[in-house]
Amino acid sequence: MTSQTAEQSRSETSIPIWKLVAVFYVIACGFSWLVWSPLILGPDGLKVLRTAVSFPVFVCVGTLGPLLACFVVHRWDAGNWRAVQLIPPRPFQWIWLLLGPLLIVFARVFVFAALSTEGGPAAWRWHVDALAGLWIPMLNYNLFGGPLFEEFGWRGFLQSRLQHTLPPWIASLVTGVMWAAWHLPLFIVGWGGVSFPIFLLILVGVSLIMTFAFNASGQALVVVILMHSAFNATNRFLPGFLGDVPVRKYPSEGLLMVSAFFLVAIVLAASTHGRMFHHKAQ
Repeated sequence: MTSQTAEQSRSETSIPIWKLVAVFYVIACGFSWLVWSPLILGPDGLKVLRTAVSFPVFVCVGTLGPLLACFVVHRWDAGNWRAVQLIPPRPFQWIWLLLGPLLIVFARVFVFAALSTEGGPAAWRWHVDALAGLWIPMLNYNLFGGPLFEEFGWRGFLQSRLQHTLPPWIASLVTGVMWAAWHLPLFIVGWGGVSFPIFLLILVGVSLIMTFAFNASGQALVVVILMHSAFNATNRFLPGFLGDVPVRKYPSEGLLMVSAFFLVAIVLAASTHGRMFHHKAQ
């Protein structure tokens, strides 16, 4: 059963969506936080344990939590393991394999640069060629740091079910908040680069953009996996893109990132009257 046919069977199941979502989130957080506990309790966290463990390895294994929760809860609900729609179901929707990541790059790189640089268009000496290598980390090691496994849960399970009972843009807000809160233990070890409130707002904005492409592609999981990977990969290429263009000191970079993602998200949501290309099963 794909995520779309799962929607069609909602009226045939006696398990309320809120219960499915709650069990999903308990499993996702429980597994991930248990795996991350040596990091949290270790020398870089609460200092309960003296021995340090590999941060990349434990974080990566922890991202299996949303994937595990997706399949376990779907099996409980539908009686099978076909929890997600992996690829676009129609030929014309394959374009979102490119358009989806480009939406993230557009918001994170171009809109952010427009908001953060001083001097107006005359000073926008952006080095577009610096983005040429972006696709390499998107398609190799970066996938295993979250996108490949997490998206089975966040968009593949959570968004696809919440938007059956909530307007898609509100479902995106809820998904974004739950996605961000799942990361909370990692902030104990200084992960994230920004404060948690800023991080939460960034992920809510990203969630709205990802919902737009997710639904437009026929709820194809591979599209949002690539978008998530693009989001993770863009930070390392942004300094080279901006070059020596003078940037604003205020507001903060975090707030400008929030503004960039929300500006794009608002335009996308408004262009579809909040429906974000979602069509309920008749």
